[in-house]
Parts: sequence; C-alpha cells; structure tokens
Amino acid sequence: MDSREDILLRAAYDLLTRIERNADWMLAGAEVRYDNANCDAMCLREDIADELGIDTETDPIGLEMDVTE
Repeated sequence: MDSREDILLRAAYDLLTRIERNADWMLAGAEVRYDNANCDAMCLREDIADELGIDTETDPIGLEMDVTE
C-alpha cells in the first residue's frame, strides 16, 4: 500500500469501520453518489475494501498514541 490513493482509501475504510463498530451509527442517512447510484457509508466501505483487495471484516490499522512526558 504505497500510493497516496491507497493510503487515503484505507484511512477512509478504517474510519468507517470504527464508526460502525464503536459509535451510535451517527452517519445513518448520509449518502454519497458514484457509479450512477446513491451509496450509504456501509456500501462505500464495502467498495473501498473491494478496491483495496481486503476482506470487509478486516480490522482497522491500530492507532499510535502520542505520549509526551
């Protein structure tokens, strides 16, 4: 995953996955339009996973915490 596009797509996938798993689904009703169709966040996440060649059950990449002393 070296291209900027792949990095940004993966970040979007991870964000959508975290929202789905950990928050009240606050994006309910939010849609985007591409490929001549309306698409909700889950549809977008699935299409991103397919584009990246990862399973839709793939866990998000872990976050590093900024620890300062």
